[in-house]
Amino acid sequence: MKFPDFARADKWMTKILSYPGIDEKTLSQKKINWMASLAVTSMILCLTIVYHIIFPHLRILIWYGLFLTIVFSQGIIYPVIFRRTGIWILIVDQVLVAVATFIVILKLGGIPYSGGLVMVGIALVFFSLNFRKKSHSIWIYLIYVITVILAGILHPYLTIPPEMTSEVNISLFVINILWISGFAMIFVLSFISQRVKLEQAETRRVKELEEAKSRLYTNITHEFRTPLTIISGMTDLIRNEPERWVDEGTEKIDRNVHVLQNLVNQMLDLAKLEAGAMTVNMIRADVYLYISYLVELFRSLADERNIELRFTPHDAPLIIDHDPDKLMQILSNLISNSLKFTPEDGTVKVSTSLTSSGDYQISVSDNGPGIPEEKLPFVFDRFYRTNEKTDGSVPGSGLGLALVREMVKLLRGTIEVRSIFGKGTEFIISLPVTYEAPLQEKQQLNGLEVKVSTDKIKFNHDDRAPGSSYESDAGHEKPLLLITEDNDDVVQYLRTILEDEYVVMTAADGREGVSIALEYVPDIILSDIMMPLMDGIEMLSIIKEDMRTSHIPVVMLTAKADIDSRIEGLERGADAYIAKPFNRDELLVQLKSLTESRKKLRQRYAATSPPVLSEESDFAIEDAFIKRAREVMTANLGNETYDIQSLCGEVAMSRTQLYRKFGSLTGTTPNQYFLSMRLHEARKILGLPDVTVAEAAYKTGFKNISHFSQAFSREFGTPPREVRK
Repeated sequence: MKFPDFARADKWMTKILSYPGIDEKTLSQKKINWMASLAVTSMILCLTIVYHIIFPHLRILIWYGLFLTIVFSQGIIYPVIFRRTGIWILIVDQVLVAVATFIVILKLGGIPYSGGLVMVGIALVFFSLNFRKKSHSIWIYLIYVITVILAGILHPYLTIPPEMTSEVNISLFVINILWISGFAMIFVLSFISQRVKLEQAETRRVKELEEAKSRLYTNITHEFRTPLTIISGMTDLIRNEPERWVDEGTEKIDRNVHVLQNLVNQMLDLAKLEAGAMTVNMIRADVYLYISYLVELFRSLADERNIELRFTPHDAPLIIDHDPDKLMQILSNLISNSLKFTPEDGTVKVSTSLTSSGDYQISVSDNGPGIPEEKLPFVFDRFYRTNEKTDGSVPGSGLGLALVREMVKLLRGTIEVRSIFGKGTEFIISLPVTYEAPLQEKQQLNGLEVKVSTDKIKFNHDDRAPGSSYESDAGHEKPLLLITEDNDDVVQYLRTILEDEYVVMTAADGREGVSIALEYVPDIILSDIMMPLMDGIEMLSIIKEDMRTSHIPVVMLTAKADIDSRIEGLERGADAYIAKPFNRDELLVQLKSLTESRKKLRQRYAATSPPVLSEESDFAIEDAFIKRAREVMTANLGNETYDIQSLCGEVAMSRTQLYRKFGSLTGTTPNQYFLSMRLHEARKILGLPDVTVAEAAYKTGFKNISHFSQAFSREFGTPPREVRK
């Protein structure tokens, strides 16, 4: 059975019944209550009109209907005006209905002459499904049972009004049974619909939560391994060349240590929050002095971004209980978020005050882009992130404000957010004022480490060499290595340890890596996986599927060290997989091993004889390329005007691409390969009877006999005339 689409009605109810911060369950419960009240009120009003028309002499029924209409209309009006569901209003209403029904039954002469009004109790039972507590429903049911029992006990003493004839009684029975059963059906269908929606919403929420957790842990794991790689690498460089790297290296180590500290703290705080194991450690000291110190720690960051950071404290020092660690995490997250979203020449304000209710209030506000109204209810949800871009920032893990809210709760305080989209945002924290903790006379502020909630530190330097400096021919004495990595510190470290053995090229993302690989055809590629624009896996697929670059060994150097990522990379054609942080010697050995493994390809594709080719080979693309090149060369062995430019056109490659691919696969140039094929063919021809040296030379594309003889002697160590004998 297909039910009508109530999407528009549901949207309208959401609009009139919701309010900022309402959760899905509360909203759904309000909808159920409101629809039930609307249905009951409408039915009773219609019945009252029917009673007035059909039974004008039974005035008690008309007054009863009007009374019920007024009572149940409260369930329509109250939820629209007030945020709370008003459960006690519903309970009082139902008690009044039960009592009024009992009185009307008595006035009509008892249960047998009530026209079925006794079954109103069934409607009350269905209506009690709105209650969240079982006890409320049980009390309503007990009141109904008591009224029925009393009506039965009092039956012998009741008088039947003369207008309540058997025909009227039967008619009322039919009408009341129909409307009560109709109400029950509508209520049950509505209840089922809302329950299904709740189940779907819960399933969706759990799925989104799991996906968010997965993304969170993947991103945090990646962020762990990248700074660890830099720290490990810089340590090696300082150890080997202290005079050159001690200043720059220690600066990079210090930067990345702070990144790691922030990541570790986020993970630990998340674990504590989930386990409910986070403790409060209060001290009694000057909270204004401490907040002022915390604000000043962000001064340089604000100045760097041309943002005014202003602190407005309360007039007098305030020595109260506070938890320095929790307060530090709260303000660090709020201030750093404000600085992150505030544009240049903007303002971030931190102010403190005492409220009239005696609470201690902290406000952090900015004049940034603000938060859209529809997103305000979710800003404190764990793993929730807005999509607004920040100036030079990477989106966070989605934990910052969730952690702030939990910290505030631990301190028995409250936090709220006010925002006007396009104008700015303000976070207001209210904490209770107490004087129970031990007094700390001296506050040790020097040396405190603030856990700033920036998720990734960006550096301005760029050590990448311009593309114009790369050689384009195949005559490198050292192999050509392409590094594809988006972290500048990692690039600098890799360049430092590899430039003695390789000619190093770099790309900042997969898209640039593909472009450079196709243009210059490097001997080997070292690539990260998690990169902007195009990740390493997609870049790997493109490189391995393109005939121009398919032969290039690719080493995946990445923080994604889980088994699934390794399998995916290897299935796409990765030749090796090294996880960050890596050992320098291991990386060098791996690169050297892959470079030397190309010797097997050179043996496979030697010009002395056609290779054994197979479509199922690990070198299927290389086999196809060599097969095509040999076919073209074989067809033109006797063509003295055929040159390499013609071969480039036949295999659809540029001269640079052809030379580099041939060099990687065969260890020689296309010219030398073609010459070797001609000489081997000439040697076969010379083995035939009655063939002169000149004829063999001309048939294999040599115009000059002397040149042919010299080339033949270099290739085979003997002149062609000796072979002819």
